[in-house]
Amino acid sequence: MWTGKTFSSMSCSVCQLTKPSQKKAAGLMVPIVPQKPWEYVGVDFVGPLPRTATGNAYLIVFVDYLTKWVEASAVKEATSQVAAGKFVTDIFARHGTPTYLISDRGSPFVSELFEHVVSALGSVHRLTMAYHPQTNATERVNRTLKTHTSWDKFLPQICFALRTSPHDSTGMTPAMMLYGRELDTPLDLITQPSTAGVDEPGVLYPETLRPSLQEAHGHAKAAVDYSHDRQKHYYDLRHRHATFRVGDLVKVKTHPRSDAQSNFTAKLAPLFEGPLRVSQRLSDVNYRLTWVDSGVDAGVYHVVNMQSIPGTLSLPKNILFQRLLGERPQRI
Repeated sequence: MWTGKTFSSMSCSVCQLTKPSQKKAAGLMVPIVPQKPWEYVGVDFVGPLPRTATGNAYLIVFVDYLTKWVEASAVKEATSQVAAGKFVTDIFARHGTPTYLISDRGSPFVSELFEHVVSALGSVHRLTMAYHPQTNATERVNRTLKTHTSWDKFLPQICFALRTSPHDSTGMTPAMMLYGRELDTPLDLITQPSTAGVDEPGVLYPETLRPSLQEAHGHAKAAVDYSHDRQKHYYDLRHRHATFRVGDLVKVKTHPRSDAQSNFTAKLAPLFEGPLRVSQRLSDVNYRLTWVDSGVDAGVYHVVNMQSIPGTLSLPKNILFQRLLGERPQRI
């Protein structure tokens, strides 16, 4: 009896799209481990926020993956022109060309203009997977900045606080990681006057800077490795290993949005859409998919958003298998 019900569920196309999975989420953590400052840089827009008196409604945030140094600017709009311009002025002109620039798939970051500027400066642009933003290090910083309602007026002070506060993953401040010293504050100059090196003409600052930076970076890389191992341990406890082969049939999670004007409720929409076929394996957790019915490229997906479906399943061509992202189902 139960065997028959299991078989019926596996062979039912409606069940395949509407039945929630009781398994652990797929995909073990594959952390990014930078080896030097400004090797990996994340970028993201925050907003829209309450528009300020100067007309700003968005933040654009850059974060270095190793030092955790933050560059943030208030801007009036989230466009590719703004993103490209800030990449040049806030990152390239101050810190040089990063090896990799990581962003989400928002329209400002997938435009030809932005791609051209990034590649012209010598960086490789990498996109996070759809509905899997954990790859981008700016997500945590964005949550911090959003808690400040006067973000426009006090943005420089907020950034200073982030740069001079020890980071959980490194145990050091971004300033120490980047400059080999802490940023002095007026209070530091009053309470801790420093005379180191004043009476030692043979000691040159450049001679002491390189060893201190090397020591700081070595300590930080060890701390980041430890932090990644710890995060991976707890992350993997809630996830399972999943792998697919080229040619496998899969379904992907839907992320529809309710639309009151169209009387469409996302809660009643199917949990999955498909069928899609695995056309390329890009890594242990990222796959390129194509639509079975049309052969059109569906993009790159993380395994956390993918589930296998029986290869013998008969797939009806009705609304349940249409792409429902943002679309209202029509009456059958």
